[in-house]
Amino acid sequence: MVETSSSIPSSNATSGNSSSLRQPVTSLFGEDEDEPPICGSSHPRSTQVERQSSSKSTIIPVPEEGDGKRVSDDKADIEVNIIPVKRVPLEILQETLVEDSLSRKEPDLEHGGARSGRSGHLHSTTIFGVKINLGNKTRKFRTLFTPTRPLGPQPTYAQSIKAAIKYSPLNVLLLFIPVSWALHFTHQNPTLVFVFSALGLVPLAALLGFGTEQIALKTSASVGGLLNATLGNIVEMIIAGIALKECELELVQSSLLGGLLSNLLLVLGMAFIVGGYRFHQQEFQPMVAQLNSSLLIVSVISLIVPVAFHQYLENRVDDGQELPILLELSRGAAVILILIYFAYLYFQFYSHNHLFLEVDTNSSMSSDSSTMSSDSSSTSCDDFHTIKLNTPTALSLVLVATGLAYLTAESLVDSLNGLLLAHPGISKEWLTLIVIPVISNAAEHVTAVIVASKGKFDLAMSVAVGSCIQIALFVIPLLVLVAWGMGKPLTLLFDPLETVVLFFSVLLVKFSVEDGKSHWMSGMALVSVYILIALAFWHFPETHRMLQGSPIGCV
Repeated sequence: MVETSSSIPSSNATSGNSSSLRQPVTSLFGEDEDEPPICGSSHPRSTQVERQSSSKSTIIPVPEEGDGKRVSDDKADIEVNIIPVKRVPLEILQETLVEDSLSRKEPDLEHGGARSGRSGHLHSTTIFGVKINLGNKTRKFRTLFTPTRPLGPQPTYAQSIKAAIKYSPLNVLLLFIPVSWALHFTHQNPTLVFVFSALGLVPLAALLGFGTEQIALKTSASVGGLLNATLGNIVEMIIAGIALKECELELVQSSLLGGLLSNLLLVLGMAFIVGGYRFHQQEFQPMVAQLNSSLLIVSVISLIVPVAFHQYLENRVDDGQELPILLELSRGAAVILILIYFAYLYFQFYSHNHLFLEVDTNSSMSSDSSTMSSDSSSTSCDDFHTIKLNTPTALSLVLVATGLAYLTAESLVDSLNGLLLAHPGISKEWLTLIVIPVISNAAEHVTAVIVASKGKFDLAMSVAVGSCIQIALFVIPLLVLVAWGMGKPLTLLFDPLETVVLFFSVLLVKFSVEDGKSHWMSGMALVSVYILIALAFWHFPETHRMLQGSPIGCV
């Protein structure tokens, strides 16, 4: 490093740089990702203020707090260091910004914020109007319930109800819900019951997504993605739970695996197509995408092992011995998968939550010459979330839609067998693997496409892929354990063809997102594969899953 120094008169140094001496300390970031940022040469008992100008940095020694010495009135040293411009990885930059913002944030005295006199950290915060005391170890949790942008004014109850009614033209289909109930309880044509129940579930799923989205606006992007994925899976969980209660084990497995295929291929593919129409290239966190792909592969392996085990053991064990072995294997694997899911939640919300923050990746990639200053984090007056539902109305909408969805899904499941008897040319696998998951995933489909059209690709990935991770690592294993408690033989032995199709779908998604970039052509590939799968299962014959030549008994 080449350093040159010169002295200037005290009048110029003091008057010209008096404002500069009071500026906060900032640091330069470097290009080399393997080395820490260079902060210039060190001076004893002084703090250096660096200014970036092209490839040079001006360093002015400033006395530290508590130092009895002052800047001399007659001279000041100015050193000009030639420092190479370097770049810091996005993940390190995010974590640095989060920690810096948490440590520097001033308390909001109007909302109950309190500052510790010793450490200077906030010890209380307000979440949803409730004052919560915080310690140093829980500072990271504040980011989970901090909106990504300022919130607009809260609407009144009348405005909220009006917004829910006018949310979508699909709300007209709500009129089919009482019709389906009337047909079901009067034992009318099962085909009409199935059709009207399916049409009634579509607006309910959309309203569930709308209410969840309004609640998620008051949280961070990671918590919002989890809420959208969880409540978006409610309809699927209701259908699977009703089918499990009625011992429709094949319907349970096919509907859940169809939900995985729908989210991985159709929902994510449509999000890429719509986002690619508005943006030349879609960028998201590559590390998060690789982690999600790895978790999906783990879940697929948990389904492949029972299939391989079944093919190997079928003719090598005594009659009636294969089912107990598969049940033990499935229940043990279910416990392991649930533990993995909770570890994933800890990773996402605590230990590495900086990776899941919503970041404008495009702007960060295009502005390499921008400097780190306090003005860069300021928000424009019109950059805020528009709230359409207040919190009580949003919660009420979610609860009411969930109750209506349960009653309507019960009519749907009860009418399925009658529909197949009346129309033997329709494949049961096609209905359970394609039609029912598409209906139940309407909320996630709409949410992922809308946020992708707005450029929020990380949130779109969180909704689509996060929903798959939740189904594969939590919902399916949980149903296996619940069936164990109910005395029903639900295993992880899925149909071999469905398992193979899921395996290659996960590989396709992994190759599409592992580099953190995507475009509309990737979406076309995903949607095309989903259409091919739908065509294949249209002609799939109805077969009962057999173990050693006997069907699985369920009472």
